[in-house]
Amino acid sequence: MKLLIFLIKWGFPLLLITDLSSELLSSDFILNISRLLRIVILILIIKENIVNFPIIKRFTFFRFFLFFSIILFFYLFTDRNFYEGFWVYSKTLFWILGINVLFVYAYKKVFLINDFITVLKRVVTVAFIFTIMFYITGYIKNDYNVASYLVLFMYPLLLLSSNGYKNNKFYIFLAALAILITLKRGAMIAFALCNIVYYLSNLKADFNFKKLITGIFIFLSLGFAGVYIFESQKNTREERFSEDQFDPNNSKAGSGRVGMYTGIYNEWYYSDNHLFGFGNQEDSYRRRNRRTHAHSDIFGFLYNHGIVGIVLIIILYFKVLKFYFSYRKYDRKNAPIILSLFVILVLVNFYSGMFRTQDAIYFFALLPYLQLKRDAIKQSIYINQSA
Repeated sequence: MKLLIFLIKWGFPLLLITDLSSELLSSDFILNISRLLRIVILILIIKENIVNFPIIKRFTFFRFFLFFSIILFFYLFTDRNFYEGFWVYSKTLFWILGINVLFVYAYKKVFLINDFITVLKRVVTVAFIFTIMFYITGYIKNDYNVASYLVLFMYPLLLLSSNGYKNNKFYIFLAALAILITLKRGAMIAFALCNIVYYLSNLKADFNFKKLITGIFIFLSLGFAGVYIFESQKNTREERFSEDQFDPNNSKAGSGRVGMYTGIYNEWYYSDNHLFGFGNQEDSYRRRNRRTHAHSDIFGFLYNHGIVGIVLIIILYFKVLKFYFSYRKYDRKNAPIILSLFVILVLVNFYSGMFRTQDAIYFFALLPYLQLKRDAIKQSIYINQSA
């Protein structure tokens, strides 16, 4: 337990350092260090899941994610390259089993939400520093993603820690800049909408003039920063934000996503693979000379897993919304965080993807922590009513 807690505290930031360093320096050696560290952490996570299974069963999302992982495991046997498929699957297993561990450690009070938020602050700082390095060196033109989606995945927990934008403003700005500098359209859209949903929902739940002014100030500050970043990257901005890139009738819109999604849907629709799909990672084999995944959980699951895959995603949506309504009964102040998470989930599922990356642990970590917070409030109410 102590070793895994140490690796969560310091290994998670180190994972990002090694991942981005390997890209920046084109070093396979550093990349292998990152992979080895990830394997060690995953082995410890699996061990903690086995040892603490009785506690994990109390986690509301445990059964669904177990079912989710089992279905994806069976699909591994349809992969053209089982070992490659298993490596990708291990990343999904990393976050599914990882949030179980976070639930257990918080339940045992050995690693609480504030401890994990401290980890997020370290990772956000690392992400921001590397984003600046990628920008200064010009490497951002080759890999403009940097850590934009990783930062986006951490944002719901950062919002929760901000207490209505009152706290941790510095890290919220770092997160915003780490996303804005990359000009990653999908991350920017999800980031903007999740903030709007959170701010308006939070304002409605507990309106006061100070909160209104604070929100306006934050949005204006981010707006000015965004304008400056846009102007400083004029060539990139014109390429990535031209009118054609947002035209749904243009097959090359969204960096070719419109054409790709249309092709994926048509191939699935006119096939005999409606129910179970074409097989694991088959979306990456559609183009002969270049392997490219669907860049969408929705279309990727549709093509690879058929209706089975889409049903899995829809069930997850219903469970998140059900959790929101359950949580809102006991804590209306923080309930909007779940809506912000839901907005990011739906958008990223549609035009990017999060299920195939271990970074999703930052995103779904909100669920175990909020469940324990809700359960503590329920217990407190019960004790007060019984007294």
